[in-house]
Amino acid sequence: RFFSFFHPALEDEPIIFVQVALTKDLGKSVQEIMKPNSDFEKKYDTATFYSISNCQEGLTRVTLGNFLIKRVIFEIQEELPNIKKFGTLSPIPGFAEWFNYCDRKKIESILGKSSSDMSFLKSVDFKAGDTRIIDNKKNITKLVAHYLINEKNPDGLPTGDVTRFHLRNGATINDIVVNADISDAGFKRSFGVMVNYLYELNDIEKNHEDFVNNKKVIYSSELKKFL
Repeated sequence: RFFSFFHPALEDEPIIFVQVALTKDLGKSVQEIMKPNSDFEKKYDTATFYSISNCQEGLTRVTLGNFLIKRVIFEIQEELPNIKKFGTLSPIPGFAEWFNYCDRKKIESILGKSSSDMSFLKSVDFKAGDTRIIDNKKNITKLVAHYLINEKNPDGLPTGDVTRFHLRNGATINDIVVNADISDAGFKRSFGVMVNYLYELNDIEKNHEDFVNNKKVIYSSELKKFL
């Protein structure tokens, strides 16, 4: 499904749009959910938002995305009552850059007892399909969890703008997915790692208030073991 906000002054040019894949549980690979699928009998139970794009540079700081997501959830519920779960498969734009600036001591302090040499992530020949990704999946997940939850701006909010966007909308950081985006762009920004943000309909307003008023980062119990 594709949903957009339009304005009469811009004719047929969207202001912002979101792409939604119907999946069984939250999507774990952006390449998989973008494949054409003619299996109409498949029992989907989840709407996975995998691309939210602001099309107008002049409106980049206008928070239209949160209104669009809430409207899309309503529209999907009306059309497809079997869809019970809503969430995202989202990029981590600043993770690779952050890691490349970290020194060895900081990486070791984050990884703790499971510390191992993660310098291969900085190697010029590192690319999709490298077996060291799976071999070090736990360490990579630990590093990403730390980046998403503990790395903060001077204002006390998470460093990642995508993270701030979804937490401000009332989402939960639900899962970290290694090898979720094996494109060149996916490797450049986060070594192919992506995040599932979950929109629990009963918790959205409370999560939003906790984040806006108390700067509280809400994340799943599954991620606690990586911190």
